[in-house]
Amino acid sequence: MTSMSDIDKISANREGFNLRARAHMQSSYYDVDRFKQGHNMLRRLEQEELGDVRGKSVLELQCHIGVNSLSLARMGAQVTGTDISDEAIDIARGLAEDLALDASFVQANLYDLPKVLDGDFDMVFTGYGTLSFLPDIDAWAKVAAQYVKPGGTLTVVEIHPMLTLFGDVDGELRVARSLFQNRDVHHEMSSTYADRIEDEVEVETHSIYGWRWSVEQVLNALIGAGLTIERIREVPYDARQRLPLMVSDGDHNWRIPGDPIPLSFSVTARRG
Repeated sequence: MTSMSDIDKISANREGFNLRARAHMQSSYYDVDRFKQGHNMLRRLEQEELGDVRGKSVLELQCHIGVNSLSLARMGAQVTGTDISDEAIDIARGLAEDLALDASFVQANLYDLPKVLDGDFDMVFTGYGTLSFLPDIDAWAKVAAQYVKPGGTLTVVEIHPMLTLFGDVDGELRVARSLFQNRDVHHEMSSTYADRIEDEVEVETHSIYGWRWSVEQVLNALIGAGLTIERIREVPYDARQRLPLMVSDGDHNWRIPGDPIPLSFSVTARRG
């Protein structure tokens, strides 16, 4: 599946997300206080693509602190969330208990999930900012697909890879990198993604490793795992402000003025 170097990077990411998890309890992105008051934390594209989840069993991969999973539980789904960070899973379990929501959470490296989680689900879901922490997209698709019941669906909502190629130079988009080169990413971080650019949450300095995947690679991985692609969407809004020129649309999404490029994409695939 992965080389030892990839395993080391995954381990470093786990440590990094353990640091981030507690900080995210105070972040505007996760807005835990508002969530506790009943706000649905799923973004517009996620809600549209998942649709009516009432009475359905749902597995959320890489659920972090669990607010999306618990939002799905509020919507009537029978939810299981999983994440590599034990701190994040502890928070998710605590939120579920405090709010009396019926959801279970499993801590595991995604690639090792079949060792600790059995069964299959009506729906498997992964949301914004998850695929970039996976060194093997084909192995991810096989793990995800094995949890989809016959007739069930796998839904991916993600940052569009096109957005990751641009920088903001004096308020204008400039191509900064290639999608076909330097796919591996390493950053030393002392803040997190969970707030606006001018108000990022500070955390202890940590390493984060990532991998850039094209839409083509994601689709082909799902097809290779035996799923049938039913729908693909590209939209001009994203879940957070990734560039200074991005502006809020008032609906918890961010856009580039003029909507010049897709900022998010979604894929729905079904097991026959």
